[in-house]
Amino acid sequence: MPLVESSSYQVPRFCGGAHFQTIYPSFFMKEREVDYERERFDTPDGDYLYLDWAKCDTPSPDHELLVVSHGLCGSTHRHYALSLVHAFRRCHIDCLCWNYRGTGRVDNQLAKVTTNNATYELQWVIDHAISKGYRNIYLAGFSMGANLTLLYLGREAKTIPEQVRGAAVVCATMDVTSCITSLQHSLGGIYQWHFMKPLRHCIATMHAQHPEISIDGLDQIKSFPQFDDRYTAPLMGFRDSQDYYRTSSASQWLEYIQLPTLIVNPANDPFLTEKCFPREIAARMPNLYLEIPANGGHCGFITQKHREWWPARRIRQFVLENIRAASKLPPLPIEPLTEET
Repeated sequence: MPLVESSSYQVPRFCGGAHFQTIYPSFFMKEREVDYERERFDTPDGDYLYLDWAKCDTPSPDHELLVVSHGLCGSTHRHYALSLVHAFRRCHIDCLCWNYRGTGRVDNQLAKVTTNNATYELQWVIDHAISKGYRNIYLAGFSMGANLTLLYLGREAKTIPEQVRGAAVVCATMDVTSCITSLQHSLGGIYQWHFMKPLRHCIATMHAQHPEISIDGLDQIKSFPQFDDRYTAPLMGFRDSQDYYRTSSASQWLEYIQLPTLIVNPANDPFLTEKCFPREIAARMPNLYLEIPANGGHCGFITQKHREWWPARRIRQFVLENIRAASKLPPLPIEPLTEET
């Protein structure tokens, strides 16, 4: 324990293999939009982040908040973020989805991007939420956001505020080096190709405000290591791409996690490698739960129509039954699922 031997996720019939389960939801899964309340948050380093709040009309009396970290080149309007917001609103828990630097639709002040290593940015967001009166904070993340959340929980374990109660993450790319290698080859490199376009756009946008950042040959950059060697590493203080990947991998910090944490990594996730399935660590740690569904792809988890997206339901279940129970908070009712909710 707590290695979750049997997952409740069952892929619907005729949903193909890993790549179909990954690609189809990303392009065709529609989730009802959320009318976020956007806040421009000034960061301690002189920049700003855009925070999207989704508050309940009748919030939990225990001042509870879910903080959601999205994936690389993602946003707070991705289907997984929207699904989580709807799921937690059903039990009257407020949500805060934050947009990374370099991936939003608004230019930032500084020539910086949010990286896998940016635990300090997540800490800024959490501290800001605490300043607004939230006393029980839960964390959730997907893909890069999952790695970032785990890195924060492990590497910063000694300084995490007491208001942070635990976390649940999905498709955690927790060994960045091996995941980058996998992405360069998986399905003929199509996933890497998919990410390169928004990453190049990020740099072109940054160049308009910071002309000292060269874009000569930008269109010729075809791989993550090329991009990170030329831009991410020098902009964010790493020696090179390999230094960035090593420093940012949460896998080396899992044994330091002290709070109840669920990792859901599908066995057929094409982004993940064997290093992203820490079975031995989970088996001996009391607070780290590892669940390995046979299917799901990367952040796909195709779910039957008119049913709640499975990862959103699973994360809520873990928060309500494990994290809140460990914090000795009273049970919360869940509103019935309807077409409107």
